Order: sequence, then structure tokens, then C-alpha cells
Amino acid sequence: MEVQWPLLIFSVLLGITSGSFVFLGVGELKNKFAEVRFMGALIALVFLAVGGCASVFHMGHPERATHLLGNLGSGLSMELFTVGITGLVAIVYVVLSRKDYPGARKVFGVIAAVLGLVLPVVAGMSYLIAARPAWDSAALPLMYLGAGLAMGSLLMAGLVLLRGNAKEEGGFALRLALAGVAIMVVTAVAYVIWVAIAPFPAPSRSIERLISGDLAVMFWLGVVLVGMVAPAALTALACVKATKGESGSGSVEPKKLATYMFVAFACTAVGTIVLRVIMYALGTSVEQFIYH
Repeated sequence: MEVQWPLLIFSVLLGITSGSFVFLGVGELKNKFAEVRFMGALIALVFLAVGGCASVFHMGHPERATHLLGNLGSGLSMELFTVGITGLVAIVYVVLSRKDYPGARKVFGVIAAVLGLVLPVVAGMSYLIAARPAWDSAALPLMYLGAGLAMGSLLMAGLVLLRGNAKEEGGFALRLALAGVAIMVVTAVAYVIWVAIAPFPAPSRSIERLISGDLAVMFWLGVVLVGMVAPAALTALACVKATKGESGSGSVEPKKLATYMFVAFACTAVGTIVLRVIMYALGTSVEQFIYH
């Protein structure tokens, strides 16, 4: 299947938003990240807005987005409403981040985090089509969720190390980032396993295309090496260096650790994009589902 770039960009930016709000929501529960709360929420809101615009322009004519209101049960309608609700909550949270209403801020921060968990799952569920076996599994929306948690937590951890209270909160931020990367790796591997065991096997959607076929370079270099190994190694290295600094056996400049996080974020984004390009390449239909 041809790559739908507007939808791909939408899903990636949506993932960054979701992971960022989950990170900030955890910070609200732990009373952390006060210095970067506003900036982080604003960055997440911008990604959400740009991603929403990309999704609308996928239709060719933006005004067609209103047609989704006539089919509230469709996947696209669910995406539209989830994005809209998240946008409203995000705006309130951004405003509260500059005000002295800690109770209300915490409530909206947690709501934003919950919506952050829902967003990528809803986006991924719209691809669950029985006629496209390589897509028709819960592993796909979970893969979307894992990528979002990794990208958002890496970006926010870098922000904490660069602009926040790195001495007191840097270690916690790095551990959240490492957890996000671990979830991303597990969910991405789960999706690849699904490709290998999906029903109605066919050469166009076989695991051999990833392992040794025409998609092998993209998979091994773009997804595995750049998208998984590099972020995991950089985040683990940053955690080790931060731990040594906290124990007094050696100090590391927070800005250097922030650089690790931003590079890991970029690598994860590249790997996420490549994996979704592969996902589209594997999204061929079962012919008998179409003609019978």
C-alpha cells in the first residue's frame, strides 16, 4: 500500500504529544518538573496542533473534515474527537501552568496524561481492518503507544536536563525516559512478531521482506539500529552517568545528558517513521475479502 504521509506525520506528532503529557502527568503526581511544566505542555500542544492539521489535509479538501460528524462511529471521527478533547484539556493545562492553582493544575495534568495514553491507541485502532492482516492486531495500536511514550519522554527528559532542576529531578526524568524506550522496544517487537504470525500469509506481507528481502535495509538499519539500539544505549548511558554523578563518583554536565536525550529522541523518531513506512508496505489486502 502507498504510504499516506499526512496520516503518518499525524500519528508520529500525536505520539510525541501523548508521551509528553504522560511524562508531565507523572511529574504532577510526583510534584516534579515545575520549571519546565509550561514549556513542555506548550511544546506538546504545538505538536498536537500541527499533527491535527496534517490529518485534515490528508482529505485533500480540509472542509471535508466536517463530513466526519455524520459518521461518529468511524475511526477517523474517534480520532477527531479525541484530538479535539485533548486540545481543549491541553490549552487549560498550559494556562494553569502559569497560574497558582496547584489542585486544578494537577487534575488537568493527570487528565492530559490519561488522554495521552488514549490518543495513539485510538489512532492505531483505525487501522484494524480484517482485509489487511498485517494491521489487524492489537499489537499495532500498542506499537503506536510505545513509540509515543518513548519520543515524548525522551524529549521532556532532555528539556528537564536543559532547562529544569536537573540536579534534583534529572535522574527521575532519565528513568522515565528509559521506561518509555523499553516500552517502545517491546511493543515494536510485538508488532514484528504479529507480522510473522498474521493469518492469510502472502509474499507481499511476509516477515521475510523485513529479515532479508526488499525491506531488510530499512528494517535492520532504520528500525533496529537507529530506532531501537541507539536510543536504548544513549538513555542507559545517560542513566549510568547520572547515577555516578549522584553518588559523588563523578559529575556529568546536565547539558551533555540533555544532548544524549535529544539525539535519542531524534533516533526514535526516525525509527518510528521507518517502521510506519514498513507498516504501509505490508498493508496489502486479502483478495477474497474484497471480491467475495
